[in-house]
Amino acid sequence: MVADVHAGNGDMPHLLFAGPAGTGKTSAAVALMRSLFGDAWDANWLEMNASDERSIAVIRSKVKDFAKRGVIGSYEVDGETRPIPFNVVFLDEADNLTPDAQAALRRTMERHTQTRFILSCNYPHRIIDPVKDRCAFAMTRFRPIDAETMCWALAELVQPLAPRIRVADDTLFRVVEASHGSMRRALNLLWTLTRIPGEVTVEDVDDYLVTLDPNRTKRLLAKVVKAKKAERGEALRLYREVDAEVDDLAARGLSGAEMLDGIYRLVADDPSMPIGLQQAILSGVGEALSWVSVAQDDTLAVKAFLRGLTA
Repeated sequence: MVADVHAGNGDMPHLLFAGPAGTGKTSAAVALMRSLFGDAWDANWLEMNASDERSIAVIRSKVKDFAKRGVIGSYEVDGETRPIPFNVVFLDEADNLTPDAQAALRRTMERHTQTRFILSCNYPHRIIDPVKDRCAFAMTRFRPIDAETMCWALAELVQPLAPRIRVADDTLFRVVEASHGSMRRALNLLWTLTRIPGEVTVEDVDDYLVTLDPNRTKRLLAKVVKAKKAERGEALRLYREVDAEVDDLAARGLSGAEMLDGIYRLVADDPSMPIGLQQAILSGVGEALSWVSVAQDDTLAVKAFLRGLTA
């Protein structure tokens, strides 16, 4: 990416970074600025969160005022001191800008040629085409960080902490597994687990996490399948056990949506799942999530979903 940006000539384009949370969009923007301007990278940098400042008034005032103030400072390149050629406005969560604010942003991008915009978003389809058309990388995506890369990065972080803090490879893998490709989530989890000196184990990770364990999910679904085939009395007993499992998960702090997400992830990733059960879950989980979002008791919606499954 940096090779495509020539700060010395002042021809860095506007940029659009799109992808899931925690995959390095903000870090890439800061790394790009540091690579271009060194220690002076933030002299002409304005960072805003479009979720908090999403109105047309903000674009017309704060961004415009910054764009019009001029460019200050200098940086070193090839032993030569050069003036910094442009301001940079970083708009995080730009997909939360209102359509009117995006239209105002488009006009600001056109008029203030000494200002470059870096837009970060989770849902690029919410960005209007006139804005996307003015940005490089608009058609590319930041992907969830792969497990190997994340394990390597976390290992590099914990290595200097030894022997005061010890984190085995299987523990790091469990942290990575629970983070679902988000480096931010992995770092927050690792930071929490290493506050107390000693060895961090897989059990420590599982005790801290409020997630639906895959093995527990399999046992839960197995009871549902067994109940479907059982006689009335046995079926009622099994369903009571299923209900008790759901209540226990809720008592541990899991929401109905998190339970359904855990079931969906297991089904999507487990090729050994019976095809009938897999189809029933995949076809019904969307409606179940809708009910969970509006139900006064979201666990009741999960129980109804499980009772309605047919394998």
